[in-house]
Amino acid sequence: MDGSRWTTGATFLGAVVSTTCCALPSLLVTLGLGGAVASVVSAVPGVTFLSAHKIWVFAVVGVLLGFSWAATTGRLPIAWARTLACPTSRAPYNVRLVWSVSATLYVLSLVVAYLGVPVARLIWR
Repeated sequence: MDGSRWTTGATFLGAVVSTTCCALPSLLVTLGLGGAVASVVSAVPGVTFLSAHKIWVFAVVGVLLGFSWAATTGRLPIAWARTLACPTSRAPYNVRLVWSVSATLYVLSLVVAYLGVPVARLIWR
């Protein structure tokens, strides 16, 4: 597996983890499924750990996104990342699509985790 696919896969996993710890519980509570959140937190204690350390989760996923973008667009030196060079110096369509989905999940999770409560307070004053 070449470097751009590996970094894109790691980035997608990181984006899913950041969504699971921060955005998904907020969405479920908003939809009235607070019991489901309580069940998940009691069954999977790692979610609580990730939520408590969300600054680090977002920082690591942000670095992975940047590294993956550099590998996907060909801006990373090939020898350093041990990637296989594409003739057009661009990653295949599916790799770019997964990166775009990962970046979208990351941004949505970031917005919900840090702006969700202040915006809700402004709306429901």
